[in-house]
Amino acid sequence: GECFEIVLDGKALTTTCDADTVLTGVIPAPGSHTLTLVATFLPSSAPAAHVSSFQITEPEQALPEIPAFVHEYHKWWYNTEVWRDETRWAGVVTHKLPSDMWTYQEILFDIRPTLLVEIGTRFGGATTFFADVMSRVHDSSDPIDRWKVLTVDIDTAIHPTARATRGVEVFTAPSASLRTQRRVEQLRLEFPGPMFVILDGDHGQANVTLELQVFTPLMVEGDYLIVEDSNLDGNPHPVYPGWGPSPWDAVVEFVAMNRDAFSRDIKREFKFGATQSMFGFLQRRRGGKAINNPLSDDENPYTHL
Repeated sequence: GECFEIVLDGKALTTTCDADTVLTGVIPAPGSHTLTLVATFLPSSAPAAHVSSFQITEPEQALPEIPAFVHEYHKWWYNTEVWRDETRWAGVVTHKLPSDMWTYQEILFDIRPTLLVEIGTRFGGATTFFADVMSRVHDSSDPIDRWKVLTVDIDTAIHPTARATRGVEVFTAPSASLRTQRRVEQLRLEFPGPMFVILDGDHGQANVTLELQVFTPLMVEGDYLIVEDSNLDGNPHPVYPGWGPSPWDAVVEFVAMNRDAFSRDIKREFKFGATQSMFGFLQRRRGGKAINNPLSDDENPYTHL
């Protein structure tokens, strides 16, 4: 068969005959590197079948060491499914880790957004929570709302409490649709100021990627983005191994392709050790206005819905 020797910086790593090969335990140091593929079925004097160079950069911030028992607690919490029906805000189910909700309200008080966009309403527990916090962030005695919570979902099974909560607008549409994009653009004009966006809809990699492509250009410096459920799979400590391509894969790829678009908020992400939003606490930077999209417009089935 046609096999290739994989060589990194002049050092042979392995020989493979598979079209898709994953190298485990290989962690190149920061700096420039060269990857070479040598065809073993050709004479040794033949030129390399492939040569490419790549750069590994130093991480902007060092990640804190999280004790193993925290990761075990995180998995235990998820597998108990206490989050599914037994975690509520104002009597309404909210599929959230309580410590994440605590961090979210701290962010809201820090950046004081005038527009909060929630992707994925479900029952509306988190919707009610966000509206309650926003009413405290802003002057609740003002007869005119100076803020808005826009919650977006294709499902209409929302608790009446959420629908009746002051400042909430329920918008029924696909999250990555042109209708959703235009509504957010309208609300940015109606409620000028910072924006907070939380992605908690369909947890597939492709859908989250499309959401990132839609919302990133709508954000300005200082706006805040949460990507939830990146804890499912793909990360070093998944709570649902085997889930498949998840929000983790989407956000890691998107940020890698748009390095100037967001700053990863390490302090908040790791504040309580466990989080549903691994690599998902992001603040918009000034740069990155020209967005590199992993998926083409043709790959968005929701554009015109």
